[in-house]
Amino acid sequence: MQRRFPVQLFVLFAVLTCAGASARAAPFQKADPAKLQGKEFKTLAAAKAACGASPVVWVNIKGVVFHTQKSRWFGHSKTGIYSCRNAAKAAGFWQSKY
Repeated sequence: MQRRFPVQLFVLFAVLTCAGASARAAPFQKADPAKLQGKEFKTLAAAKAACGASPVVWVNIKGVVFHTQKSRWFGHSKTGIYSCRNAAKAAGFWQSKY
């Protein structure tokens, strides 16, 4: 006797497959450090003076993230600069989780 797949299992598989295809994330985009021209600072004091209401962040130029002042990496990467949070987000950088 030939076994058949239950119809409910087949329908569930089809629904999950279609849902996964439509819920895919957007393609990864690299940040553009060139958009930070004029918004990059060597010292924290200079950044605080220029940013105003926008918080100062540490932008990792070689990566795609920026670190807030609460992060342990704030001011501690080799290829980073101080910048305003709004400018970093506009350039495509993401806030680090660490």
